[in-house]
Amino acid sequence: MLLLNLSSNVHARELGLFWKLNAPNGSTHYLFGTIHSDDNKIVNFLPIIKKSLNASDLLLVEITPGGHSQNLFLKDYSLVPFLNELELSQVRMLSEFHVMFFENVIRMKPWLLAIIFDSPRPHTEFNQDYLLMAMAAELDKEVLGIESSQEHFATMDSLSLDEQLMMLRAVLKKTEKEKISDYNLLMKDYLSSNLDQVRKTDERLTSKLLTKVLWAKVKVQLMDERNKKMVAKINALSIDKQLFIAVGASHLSGQDGLINQLRKLGFKISPLKAFD
Repeated sequence: MLLLNLSSNVHARELGLFWKLNAPNGSTHYLFGTIHSDDNKIVNFLPIIKKSLNASDLLLVEITPGGHSQNLFLKDYSLVPFLNELELSQVRMLSEFHVMFFENVIRMKPWLLAIIFDSPRPHTEFNQDYLLMAMAAELDKEVLGIESSQEHFATMDSLSLDEQLMMLRAVLKKTEKEKISDYNLLMKDYLSSNLDQVRKTDERLTSKLLTKVLWAKVKVQLMDERNKKMVAKINALSIDKQLFIAVGASHLSGQDGLINQLRKLGFKISPLKAFD
């Protein structure tokens, strides 16, 4: 999800997706703001990415790799009784478009389907996250998740079935042209390396799928609370290990973002270039 503000004027002028972190204890770490896409423009990493990962002890990502499939499905029932004939037809069509088995799709959690169906069909499985984890494996580096799959999905799982269905129905009402336009806007912001704009666009697009009240509640849990957890984990691990941290770019910006919080802890932060 492709999921989730204001920062000082100094921070707002800073551009960058890849950052070098000098910790108070003198150790060096790296922070990469990712976007969950396989777009050719953002998967051709410069050699500094591999060099920095090789200099690190472990790759720290948002969610512990593997083992989340059981958290993607509804327990003991499907969505068939909750969707009308037109909605089921749309779900079937989008299942085919995204090359997914309808029998599996109809048992998936509605909030997850909303996220999948709101995105363009990937051309390959080799998105940024996959490539970084594959690179870590090649370099024989440990990969560690900040959250377990249960923790990662907890906020969206806490939504009632009706609230999740509201998200799904909002996506089903969108045209393919609207989805592509939203994706291109987010990608444009990402390629500009303007983290504040990436977060604003990401939040604006996500908020369209929920009521204002529900979005306000979800936003705090998805961004503010998770950012605190990320910073605490980074700070603790940085004492004994050199880290290469890869998390969604929206988590980096803002007063509650990782960059600002790490600065307050004494980290010195400078931008590096990740790709052309």
